[in-house]
Amino acid sequence: MKASELFGVLVRLTGFLIVIYGLYEVWGGLENSVENLLPSNQGDNGEQVSVISYFAFGIPSLLAGAVIFFGADLIVGLAYRNTKS
Repeated sequence: MKASELFGVLVRLTGFLIVIYGLYEVWGGLENSVENLLPSNQGDNGEQVSVISYFAFGIPSLLAGAVIFFGADLIVGLAYRNTKS
């Protein structure tokens, strides 16, 4: 396995891990938003968690991870340019 191929695998792995983190954040935001809708949590606002931060980090992470994962060939091409002309 050449160094450029290994770098491509590492770039795709990084993109995949970022997508997993984004899914984790979005899932946490959805879970907390459903919990905030339940009538048992309506008494005290001090215990309600703001879900905006979950989506503020989750959605950009999903997008960035997908761009890195699917654009790995472009990233590898920029890192290992073919100097033969």
